[in-house]
Amino acid sequence: MSLQFNVLIIGGGIVGLTAALAMAQRGNSVAVIDAGSLKVDSSLPDTRVYAINFASQTLLQQLNAWQHLDKSRLSPYRSMYVWDAESNAHIDFDSRYIGKQNLGNIIEESVLKQALLHQVSTQPSIHLFPDSRVEEVFSDDAGVKVCSNQQTWEGQLLMIADGANSPARQKLKVPLNSWSYEQHALVATVSVEKPHQQTAYQVFRADGPLAFLPLADAHQCSIVWSTDPVHAKKLMSLSEQEFNEALTRAFAKKLGRVEVISTRHQFPLQMRHVKQYAGDRWLLLGDAAHTIHPLAGLGLNVGLADVRSWIECLDMVQDTLLSKKALGAYQRERKHAVWQIIMMMEGFKRLFSNSFSPIVTLRGLGLSLCNRFMPIKRLFIQHAQGG
Repeated sequence: MSLQFNVLIIGGGIVGLTAALAMAQRGNSVAVIDAGSLKVDSSLPDTRVYAINFASQTLLQQLNAWQHLDKSRLSPYRSMYVWDAESNAHIDFDSRYIGKQNLGNIIEESVLKQALLHQVSTQPSIHLFPDSRVEEVFSDDAGVKVCSNQQTWEGQLLMIADGANSPARQKLKVPLNSWSYEQHALVATVSVEKPHQQTAYQVFRADGPLAFLPLADAHQCSIVWSTDPVHAKKLMSLSEQEFNEALTRAFAKKLGRVEVISTRHQFPLQMRHVKQYAGDRWLLLGDAAHTIHPLAGLGLNVGLADVRSWIECLDMVQDTLLSKKALGAYQRERKHAVWQIIMMMEGFKRLFSNSFSPIVTLRGLGLSLCNRFMPIKRLFIQHAQGG
């Protein structure tokens, strides 16, 4: 016997749970189907962190999830300092430029997911189905149907948010554009000698960008080091002492001595962007629809912007869940917006990885000029905040 809901969501990660809250808030019964346990242990530090911008924070506040965050694990950052390792030119941003208390918040994935699950637990119209690996997905005029080995769910609308390698997307045969960034990201938590002063740092090196994101402890940061696969493999093979020395040098001792205090993780960086965001009864969100380079920390924010865009399209039409007008508007808006971000990330990556002397000189001059021109800095901040 099939279980009946208005909305079926495949994927119980940050984006999927946010989508569930948004759809339940609009009076829908929702099933969240996930291959994992849908449980989280936030008692231990999590090496995977996100920089949450103002637009994402506003969405989470509107869904009453933000209030459940463990504030002791929340790290607001008030400024950013970005520099080019080859030219030494830099640009800095401060929340005071736009009259706000901070530019965003650094949040561990487990802490954010715990807050979302807490809010989900207060919603009787949301039903969680953990440990349910999707085997089949059907969509026709009668509705959508999702099947696992043990259960079948039927609904009016299917929302797919099951990650970059999305099995559900593959079952629907949705085509996508993809290319390798020819870099791997190395992530870890580190302690720093000097207090980070609630500042996010990023240095553009010839081998790739290195970011230090400030955590709640004034002497701890999360790092994301994007570099070529050979260098990444070498960094992973170094002893802890050797890695600390290499990291401290790469970061030009901006925060003094750096020491890794967590396991190092490495993963390849791949651009993915679907050619179709929506069908007659389904839509794609988050990493199932797109993955981008982490150099600007926009990945999750772009996924949450998918949720925000969909509910805005739905609210504007004020029609049924199956409104072709709403689905069409969502597809047009997201394809355009995300391609712009993808091209911007590709442009930054290529510009700052070029060591040709005239390019380095022009790059340094451009950064220095932008740093002196306040309207451009404000524009950068507003764009990064989702404005």
